[in-house]
Amino acid sequence: MDFLLFSTWACLSTCLSFSTLADDCNFKVSMELKKTGFHRELETIVLFKNKHFDKMLLVYSWPKDIYVDPFQLSSLRNQINWEMLLGTTMDLELPAHKSSGFRTYLFLKMEEITAGHMKLTIPIHGRYQKPSFNGNAFNSIDIYPPNLLLRPVETCTQVNNFGSVTTTVVDAPCTAKNSSICQWANVHFHQPDPVILQLPVGDASLVIHRKPETRGSIGGLAVVGFSGSHWCFLTGCMLM
Repeated sequence: MDFLLFSTWACLSTCLSFSTLADDCNFKVSMELKKTGFHRELETIVLFKNKHFDKMLLVYSWPKDIYVDPFQLSSLRNQINWEMLLGTTMDLELPAHKSSGFRTYLFLKMEEITAGHMKLTIPIHGRYQKPSFNGNAFNSIDIYPPNLLLRPVETCTQVNNFGSVTTTVVDAPCTAKNSSICQWANVHFHQPDPVILQLPVGDASLVIHRKPETRGSIGGLAVVGFSGSHWCFLTGCMLM
């Protein structure tokens, strides 16, 4: 009788632990693009049942066709519920074909997380696309959901009731100041489809190629060079 009671208690205890764990680790992430044109907003919503973690970090891997403006983010720091660490130096002027993909680390302000719900909006910008000869008017750019990291690492690191590991332990910056590296629990969740950003593409057959430098005179002014759509004189450059 005692053995039966003990076995029943052990089973209930285990089942309750697994059930609670499954609920705690049942994160859902969705994304949506807002606005139109080159200057957009990516809205990410994270849903969860229980807040059994101290810190949350979202790691985005961005394609080369997109950039974020550090100056804009700095001006918005009092209006947003997260802090961003850029994984690289950002050149805002480069076209897509001369750029590289990059990562951003978004540290959520935990005091602003409501029960079971977190929404953050990131201003993003499309880079100019290289003109194409194939007649395509737009390029489709896939933006994938972020990795979801939690601390402490004990969060969701057990085995769920289906026998699969719910997280792996990874290294990432501890804070947006990037002064040290910490271990985080990388939560495995059902990945939604990427959102698609369409950027216009110029017609390469209409591009006029000119010599990089021309010498002579225009209106009595000595021409010392040509750069893009600017004529450069001894007195300065002017748009033509």
